[in-house]
Amino acid sequence: MEMTGWISGQVFFQTVDQGEVEQINAFLNSRGIISQVLTQSEHMMLDPADPSVGVTSERFSMAIQLGGFPQVIGPVLNELIQRAHGGGWEVEDSAGPVGD
Repeated sequence: MEMTGWISGQVFFQTVDQGEVEQINAFLNSRGIISQVLTQSEHMMLDPADPSVGVTSERFSMAIQLGGFPQVIGPVLNELIQRAHGGGWEVEDSAGPVGD
């Protein structure tokens, strides 16, 4: 059996850890995968009488656009899923852009 066609779509990773964003970016860059980081910042006031007292939090979304033949995209998507669910984002020394 052969599988033909073209798969395209987006994958989003969300985190509140800026260090993790840097690790994911380094990993994606080592694989030649382009991504975009979207940042949402929220500020909650704890005391309406004193606006300087509050808590600020940031949340990061990393958008990755994937497209290609299933035989190419499948392994890439599988690796991203495995790493996002506890596999870590360490870059191996032998890892290079696709085609190396």
